[in-house]
Amino acid sequence: MIRTGLNDNSSWKTELIQRARRQPTAMTRLSGVGVFWALLSLLAAVGASFGFYMPYWLQGQLNGIPVYFGVFRRCNYPRRTFNDEFEMVEQCGRYSSFTDIPSLWWQVATIAVGTGCGLAVLIALIAILAICIRGIISPFIARIAGVLQMCSGLLIGGGVAIYPHGWTSMEVQQACGNLSGSYKFGTCTFYWAFYLTAGGAALTLITAMFSCCASTPKRDRPYDDV
Repeated sequence: MIRTGLNDNSSWKTELIQRARRQPTAMTRLSGVGVFWALLSLLAAVGASFGFYMPYWLQGQLNGIPVYFGVFRRCNYPRRTFNDEFEMVEQCGRYSSFTDIPSLWWQVATIAVGTGCGLAVLIALIAILAICIRGIISPFIARIAGVLQMCSGLLIGGGVAIYPHGWTSMEVQQACGNLSGSYKFGTCTFYWAFYLTAGGAALTLITAMFSCCASTPKRDRPYDDV
């Protein structure tokens, strides 16, 4: 009886090994292109988001002091004193409410770029996580991520493109020598955060093309063939 039990146990183990050989576990992992895609996605998302937050899209001058505008923030602005006079406040801050953003076009740009950056950051974090954990991103999910990245890049790029429409606002005109208009600089110039955000949008669109080759299936066999 003891020998029979040992033989049954041995047969059971042998059957498990044979099943594992016949039915290997299908897993997915990022390819070399996929790792490059994940790192590039993170770089694009961080660049676009940082540029979106910083108020250095447009540079002008007011009362001899440089002033800067973003889509929802600005630096150095006039303030009325108790003596009914104006003084320049040399600090950066956001507008107190969404409706205080001086241009409807800037409000639309804030929504578009903010949504695009949020989507880009989400995809980048998932892609980075997939470098460490296999099976997160399949070829199908990678293509979906690429489509979402394309939408993200278009949203950010669209917000950057419509930003100059807001140069007709009184605040911008005062800082641009009263010569600015829709897509007209006046005495103002683009500043570094504008280029950073635009570059992030372009890079996001480029990374979307790599998503098609980001994931490759890999079969894991727990036992080697004899």
